[in-house]
Amino acid sequence: MSLLSLFGLVWSFSEIKLLLRDFTLKYGPLVTLPLGSSPAIFVASHALTHRALIQNCAVFADHPRALPTNRFFSSDQRNISSATYGPTWSLLRRNLTSKILHPSRVKSYSHARRWVLCLLVHSLILRLDVRVRVMDHIQYAMFCLLVLMCFGDKLDDKQIQQIESVQRRLMLSMSRSNILNFWPRPGKIVFRNRWKELLQLRQDKEDVLIPLVKARISYKAKQQQGAETEDFVAAYVDTLVD
Repeated sequence: MSLLSLFGLVWSFSEIKLLLRDFTLKYGPLVTLPLGSSPAIFVASHALTHRALIQNCAVFADHPRALPTNRFFSSDQRNISSATYGPTWSLLRRNLTSKILHPSRVKSYSHARRWVLCLLVHSLILRLDVRVRVMDHIQYAMFCLLVLMCFGDKLDDKQIQQIESVQRRLMLSMSRSNILNFWPRPGKIVFRNRWKELLQLRQDKEDVLIPLVKARISYKAKQQQGAETEDFVAAYVDTLVD
């Protein structure tokens, strides 16, 4: 699901931002970087962004055919960050923009943001007597907010750390698994241990996330049956199963 694809990015966003700022100052507002097995294009100009995403949106709307390992982790390109331009992508995009990221919906997250701010302040107060890297705590607070937006529930530290751990391991495995994309079929034999690692990572991810999805579906079912429940926040999971 699309919000989960943001999890890993939250942790390294500040470093990426600083790197891109240096590159754009040196090379201009359009920068291409070879990240993993595919080039990534970063646009640092409002005018160029408008031309690409508004004036020529149809040209840039599609995603290329994913590499084997990426298809494996995206369930054959069935999420908004990898789906090909068509009905599936349109449905996922509509769910995300109209039900989660719509301005009216964003306002409804104000109490969620206050909760996350309290977590951040509390974690810093507990460490007043030692030197801390404040950005780490800000990133963790943002991660808590994204988890809340995904699953509609305040998870405890242990659950959040489990999600963070599996997402981080997935991101770190991307570069290591690139070699499997060059010769997929013989690679499964020659590099069978790496394929086993990927299979285990996928299983670990499902073991962590699927129970949360099922819990949310069960909660919404009870709500529809008239049980006295109160939504803390609308969840992205709700838009996928409604």
